[in-house]
Amino acid sequence: MLTFVQPSEFDDMVGSLVTAGKHLTLSGPSGCGKTTLAKKALEEAQFGPGNTVWISGRDHTSAQTVGDLFSKALSCNNSEEEVVALLAAAGIVVLDDFHHLQEMLRKDIGYKLKRWNELGLRFFIIGIASSNKKMLDIDPELGIRNDVYEIKRQSDKFLTDILELGEKHLNVKFSPSARSDYVKAASGIPSAIQVICRVACIRSKVLKTHPEPEPKPIDLGMDSVKDGVLRIYRGKYHNRLIGLCKGKQQARSVHNTYFDIIKIISLIGKSEVQFQEVQQRLLYGLDDAKERAKKTTSFHNCLKYLPSVIEERGLDDAIYLNKDSESITIEDPSFGLYLTLANLDEIGQAIRLRRSGYPWDVAVSFAGEDREVVERLKNILNDSGYTVFYDFDVQHQLWGIDLRAKLADVYANDAQYMLIFLSRHYPEKDWTNFEFEIGKDARSKRTATYLLPVLIDDVTVVGLSSNVGHIDLRRCSVEQLAASLIDKIEQE
Repeated sequence: MLTFVQPSEFDDMVGSLVTAGKHLTLSGPSGCGKTTLAKKALEEAQFGPGNTVWISGRDHTSAQTVGDLFSKALSCNNSEEEVVALLAAAGIVVLDDFHHLQEMLRKDIGYKLKRWNELGLRFFIIGIASSNKKMLDIDPELGIRNDVYEIKRQSDKFLTDILELGEKHLNVKFSPSARSDYVKAASGIPSAIQVICRVACIRSKVLKTHPEPEPKPIDLGMDSVKDGVLRIYRGKYHNRLIGLCKGKQQARSVHNTYFDIIKIISLIGKSEVQFQEVQQRLLYGLDDAKERAKKTTSFHNCLKYLPSVIEERGLDDAIYLNKDSESITIEDPSFGLYLTLANLDEIGQAIRLRRSGYPWDVAVSFAGEDREVVERLKNILNDSGYTVFYDFDVQHQLWGIDLRAKLADVYANDAQYMLIFLSRHYPEKDWTNFEFEIGKDARSKRTATYLLPVLIDDVTVVGLSSNVGHIDLRRCSVEQLAASLIDKIEQE
């Protein structure tokens, strides 16, 4: 690679490779140059075809066991004895694109690495950070037998060195202002500086080495190349970003908070952002205490589901929510660059932002005897990305406070809809009567529909007209009820 620059870890990696008995693990986001770095380090340490076996996880995505993987890769029988013998003779086994292997297989490899080390086998595992971290967490004793390296952002000097190598090979000269713009925009991402410079060269009609004696000057600012850079990353990230901003299962129900979180991360522009900083920015400018409380509730609801949303959108190699450190980390710097350059107002239009303003899509009122059916509905809605105020889920919030005041606030102000499950038990309970009175009062103050009756038994409730439309659970399933409710939420 003509523009390869040795990172600061290069010599240490070579040292690990020439140290007998050491495994290596190299982590980094997709497209950051892990494989190129590994090849250069192996070459420097005198590892070549005769003492190296390369295996790509991309070629073995269906493998379920260690035997499946290595018997196919090595064209041998699926027996541990034969596999171990061949691996030992290989010199070093490079397992590239480790994250493409099935999770159970990755875990199995993690369990076996220590034993393989004792048998004289050596592995060089290359993959995205999240997959490698999960593997390394399996066996704490693996640490002394395995040297871990992780590629993250590089210094401005590193990016400048890459740029200057490109200038040398193409016989071009970027202006000081263009150079400064490109290095700043790349934000420590080696692949990004290459993409930016490539677009700048193409737009300056440099498609091969400039033949003249003097370097060709290039003076295009970031504004002149930004759209070209975005186009290159768009295919990989655009639809995923839209899905992430929509939230769980494409629901538009969390009051734009997923979108707000992503927009704030983009504006902050750091690779790691604390929950507290995101929340502070979310609440900035909201002076009304109730509105702040609503947004806070919505924020914590989003955090609860964000890891599964990230995985569903195929961004688990790009963004990571760390509950221990209470932070959100951009693991893939290229995704961070796209996030910085992308027009998030355009993303907002694509996801049809809602303006309901309620932290809960639904609040449920029911008698304890009917909890089972209510919980089934709640689980279906949660799995589809809709928020339900359900007592068992918020016990930590209700603990030690005035329940009547809190519940009155939720049922009056915090839910878009209130479902009342009418069974023979409902009129007999003090709490259900209290909740219904709050809901009935809230209904009278709203211009849109609020109370949604669900019949479990034939029952009359004082204050609820028999002319009000309802759904009868004796004539439909809980799944059908959930589908009808989702349709109603999305049509508002």
